[in-house]
Amino acid sequence: MLNIEILGGVGEYGRNCFYIEKEGRAILLDCGVMNNPQKTLPNLTEAHVAKLEAVFISHSHIDHVGAIPLLEKWGYNGPIIMSDMTARQLKMTFPNISIFHPESIGGWIFVNKDVAYQWGYSGHLIGSVWYQIRFWGKMLFYSGDYVMDSYLLKATLPVADGTIYDVAFIDSGHVEKQINNFQTLQQIMEYISVYPEQPFIFPSSFSGKTVDIAAYLHQHTQRTLHIDQGLISLFEQYEKTSENLLPTKAILPSFKQQCSTKRADLGDIYFVPDRNASKLLELLQKIPKAIVIFTGYWQKDNYKMMLSKTEYKEFFYKTHPDYHDILTLSKKIHAQTTIYFHSSFTNRETTFLQLLKNKKALT
Repeated sequence: MLNIEILGGVGEYGRNCFYIEKEGRAILLDCGVMNNPQKTLPNLTEAHVAKLEAVFISHSHIDHVGAIPLLEKWGYNGPIIMSDMTARQLKMTFPNISIFHPESIGGWIFVNKDVAYQWGYSGHLIGSVWYQIRFWGKMLFYSGDYVMDSYLLKATLPVADGTIYDVAFIDSGHVEKQINNFQTLQQIMEYISVYPEQPFIFPSSFSGKTVDIAAYLHQHTQRTLHIDQGLISLFEQYEKTSENLLPTKAILPSFKQQCSTKRADLGDIYFVPDRNASKLLELLQKIPKAIVIFTGYWQKDNYKMMLSKTEYKEFFYKTHPDYHDILTLSKKIHAQTTIYFHSSFTNRETTFLQLLKNKKALT
């Protein structure tokens, strides 16, 4: 029988960390901190770490990797498994990182005789993945952070072979919303086109969303795009991992060249890190007539001193599954137990039937 401990990430938005144990042997799915000023740790203990045989990392965001130093502190020397791209993105280095490369997709990779895994692309960030795991005769599925309709990134699922998972962990980050990302991109483009000489600023995260929006605007407008230096490495990674992109999409050389230009003109579009309010303020001082466009959750208190109601616009672009996506994932991933994580709207007791019943309350 599996012992499943939620050490963070269920009933809250952050510090994703899931512990699965059987007969004194265990694995960990992600090891993150809360993305708050305190960087709240998961409820991971030295006793948990002592039983670990493998740690599976879905991607490089801090709410999935920020607590990895605890593993090292408590003497864990087993594999910390992640994609090659995720390892490149980490701001930390660890001697026991075990990477897999794009060519291994679709095959079983053995950690030991009792633990093996397959992986696939999750569409959330370049290098982000889901896992299908065999663990001591049990079958697990972990979606990681999942986006079904990224403009550029692939999002796959395990081959439908009749597998019934003992437990599935499914991202429910936007369960309270119903969003079509392609429609959002069209709405952004249409809004921008109304103001041909108006500059726009996009506070942006290190995520697939940022590159999706920038690439779409490059392909569908004549505007010059300026990418902040803190985000440039993200765009460069798309050139290095073409296998992660949809076959009809690519980061064009002309896009990279244009994004590195220093020339500023009327109607230009700027992408700046969303967690650096001072950088946004500095840019607004240079181009005070710019309209700021927010594309996700944002802390209005952080910006209210610099923005009036007429200076910003909101268009929500998904970085997690919305209500309908979660239903789709739940139907495709057949599991005896499903745990919905990454949202304050779901908890350990949430079931698929409850999601169906509570649609009006969630949306």
